[in-house]
Amino acid sequence: MIKKFFLFFFILTTYYLTLNSSVLAQHFSSDNYVIDWGNFNITSGNKASSNYKLSDTVGQIAPGTYQKSGVLLKSGFQYIYDTFITFAFSIDNLDINFGILTPGIASTAVNTVTISTPSGHGYQISSQESRPLSLENGITIPDTVCDSPCNESTSNVWVNSSTYGFGFNASGVGASSYFVDSTYFRQFANSSASPAETPQIFMSESSPVENRQSTITYKVNISPAQSAGTYHNYIVYTAVPKY
Repeated sequence: MIKKFFLFFFILTTYYLTLNSSVLAQHFSSDNYVIDWGNFNITSGNKASSNYKLSDTVGQIAPGTYQKSGVLLKSGFQYIYDTFITFAFSIDNLDINFGILTPGIASTAVNTVTISTPSGHGYQISSQESRPLSLENGITIPDTVCDSPCNESTSNVWVNSSTYGFGFNASGVGASSYFVDSTYFRQFANSSASPAETPQIFMSESSPVENRQSTITYKVNISPAQSAGTYHNYIVYTAVPKY
């Protein structure tokens, strides 16, 4: 659910009266309340030129965040500016099939995730596998440990044909701090492990985005001793907006 905060920006103006001069003010009322207040805002709106765009509200002699039990008031600033972008997350291919695997020759497959976030502080996407790639009898293709040690939270280079297992890489703006380049892979967090491994973030940014994409590359390499059969698992991706 996207929560929208509607903020009021105001300035309290005191008039020093002489004789019977009138005062202009804001008056609000309903069956439950009456508010009489001074002028709201010195100025506000959207300004622009060939070099800049500015949205502002000028007023408020005491800006800041005020709170007490059950109440939070952010006054004087546009803490969250609504860009009218709704939160959205999609994956273009939900069926990854590696086909027939050849020992010592890595196979890869890809899909693309796309995310848009409303105003706030960006997003984070985490992943977790149901179990390692497995046969129905429980035989597995282990998660990769890469050429140098990697795990569910740390990526490393995986190019050696004698390094076996299953792992993934993510490319794109939000994934660059988790994977140095396309040779870096890591495991998926394994929910069937004991204890279960928690979902791990592999893509994040700290500002709003629109249609940000990342290509996920899945890689599997088996040893000559790997049992024949149809291996499968499923991957859970969780996208969360940050406010």
